[in-house]
Parts: sequence; structure tokens; C-alpha cells
Amino acid sequence: MTGGLLWGLTGLALLDSINATTIWIVIVILLGAKRPAPTGWAFLLGAAASFLAFALMLYFGLMFADSVLDGFTLWLRRLLFAGLAAALVVKGVRRLRPHERKGYTLPPWVNAWSALPFGVLATVGDLPNAFPMVLAVERLIDSDIAALAAVVVLVGYTLVYVLPSALILAAGLAFNEELREQLQSMLSGRTSGTAETSPKAAAACFAGAAASLAVLLLRVG
Repeated sequence: MTGGLLWGLTGLALLDSINATTIWIVIVILLGAKRPAPTGWAFLLGAAASFLAFALMLYFGLMFADSVLDGFTLWLRRLLFAGLAAALVVKGVRRLRPHERKGYTLPPWVNAWSALPFGVLATVGDLPNAFPMVLAVERLIDSDIAALAAVVVLVGYTLVYVLPSALILAAGLAFNEELREQLQSMLSGRTSGTAETSPKAAAACFAGAAASLAVLLLRVG
């Protein structure tokens, strides 16, 4: 495990941690759940567990495929990064057009007991946006480090991924009255009305697509 690899993975994890869906759901829980503390922490546990499970399945799945079928992993990784680049280009083009914002509302069945599976469902539905994690798994495989070390790295990656949402939840629980108005204003401003074009967001998507193509052409091939 080199320092350059570790810093690169940390950067990808920080990029992955800016996850709008998870963060906004945490804010919705703070504002609308009857028991925000157990509901919020259960939701984050489900989100983190499903994210880690997917990362481990991707890592070990590609490793197993490579050991059984010579060359299979190479083509699978090519397909994965080509598809990722295409998805990011489509997303970037959409950000160049005005669109109606989707509101975040807490389903009536979500409570302290059902928040964990809700966290799993929300994370699985948002996995197409987890392209930094796909890049991180590719780098781990390419570095040829021991499987145990890779697992430890992916656990740390998941902790960084969930950190901003956990900090928001902790702050919201500790300063509920002081932050409630600000959180409500943030939520209303981001989940209602029409979103204008966002060249910066589009540029970020196009940069992600370029990074995927770079991995495809320079590292995977």
C-alpha cells in the first residue's frame, strides 16, 4: 500500500461522500421523523452497510472472475468503465437543461425499526452515482494488494463516505431548534421549483466521464 494510492483513495472517498440523496434524506429525517435519533442512525447504518456490501461484492466478484476466466475481468472492467462514462455524459447533458426539482419526503412507513432497510433501498437506488467507488475498486485490483488489506481499505472508504451525513445528523440532533429553520430553508430551496442549468455540475459530470475513459484507455487496457 503506497502513500500515493492511499491519498488517491481518500480523495475518491471524499468525492463519494458528497452524496446528495443520503444527505437530503438525513435532513428530511431530522425535520419529519417522530424519533429522529434512532431513525437517522438506523438509516445511516443501512446506507453504510449496503454501500460496503456492494463494494466488497464488486471487488471479490472481479477478483474471482479473473481467477476463473482468463481475460474476463479485463473485458468486464472495460464494459463497466465505458458504461460509467456514458452515464456521466448523459447526466451532464441533463444538467445543462432546466428541470423540475424532485422533492424529498419521508415515506409514512419509515420509523426507527424500518429505517435500516430504507437506508439499504435508498443506497442501492443511488449506486449509479457512486462512480468514485468503482474507480477505487479498480485501483485496488490494479495495485495487487492483499485481499485483507483491500477489505480494510474499503471499510475505511465507507466510513469516509458516510461521514458528512453522520456529522449533519449529529449536529441536527444536538442543535435541533437552532438549526431547524436553516435546514427547512435548505430543503425547500433544493427540492421545490425549477432547477436552472448548472454548468459547474455538468462540468463535474463530464470530468468524471473523462476520468472513466482515462482509466479505460490507460489503465484497464
